[in-house]
Amino acid sequence: MAGKRPEDDFVNRLEEAVEEARKNREWRHEYMTLLMRDQENIEKGIQKGKVEGRAEEIIETGYEYDLSEEAILERLQKKLDVSLQTAMEYLQRFGKQTV
Repeated sequence: MAGKRPEDDFVNRLEEAVEEARKNREWRHEYMTLLMRDQENIEKGIQKGKVEGRAEEIIETGYEYDLSEEAILERLQKKLDVSLQTAMEYLQRFGKQTV
């Protein structure tokens, strides 16, 4: 507002409420905890996306070289250090699509 602070009862009450929230340790702690949890979830999502991207590449390459599904599953397990069940899920998800 042209560099001037508005003199309004609502604005004053809002400013006081914000100041109280900033002083409240419990709220700050909760906010920081939520912020850290959100960051961890973002990192997990990024990591999961990388692994899934590698799985898709391994599967596509396997099919390009006419490898059997068993050989592709073995490669997935070895390269990604995942269980047979997880490898099978990747193969089902990223394998050949019949149209």
